Amino acid sequence: MKNVLTLVLFTLLVFNASSSFAQMVTEETESINYLTNKSITINANERNFSGSAYENKEFAKGYVFKSGKTLASNIALRYNAKRDEIEVKSSLSSSNESARVLVKHDDIYIKILNKVFVYSPVKEGIEKAGYFMVIHEGTNYSLYKKLTKKFIEGREAVNSITRDTPPSFRNKEVYYLVNKSNGSFTVFPKSKKGKLKVFSNNKKEIKSFVKSNRLNVNRDYDLAKLVKYFDTL
Repeated sequence: MKNVLTLVLFTLLVFNASSSFAQMVTEETESINYLTNKSITINANERNFSGSAYENKEFAKGYVFKSGKTLASNIALRYNAKRDEIEVKSSLSSSNESARVLVKHDDIYIKILNKVFVYSPVKEGIEKAGYFMVIHEGTNYSLYKKLTKKFIEGREAVNSITRDTPPSFRNKEVYYLVNKSNGSFTVFPKSKKGKLKVFSNNKKEIKSFVKSNRLNVNRDYDLAKLVKYFDTL
């Protein structure tokens, strides 16, 4: 009996040491595989680029949820906007080589510090599935932001007067009004006038609210205030 207990304890110690993600499932006993076997893409030359492929190039503590249940807490996460992937490590101190890519599923979403990212399949208003940042979550309407990164090749100076242009990542942000009753996405145009047209069914109330609150709807926090108000109409 003593030998059996010793063997069991040894097996448990070996398993815990070899499983770098064993600690990730913290609050749920349900066994759900939310990680792919895909390693992250590490570009050693990126330090010489202007900008970054990431929403925030540093890993930060976060949570993984599925259908409102916590699958993992206090793990290391970051969003690769260029590849539209969530990268996951067991802890901030873990090597980047150990990171894996999160499973893409609309039931699985994450929180990195105070930012929530959800995955949406193709729906009315969006032609490509992907991750969206939740700016405001309402009862009937929500405000999502889609962040993309376009890689721009560097250029050498053509003469002694000009300078070399390093490779860079160019940000593109698109905001959507999400109708929670039917799941449709409505893109907000870039202009203030175009954004207000999205609320055309409540034109009078919207204009009055924007004016009285001196909102600049080209700023995401003011646009969030407007969507929050629209949600009450």
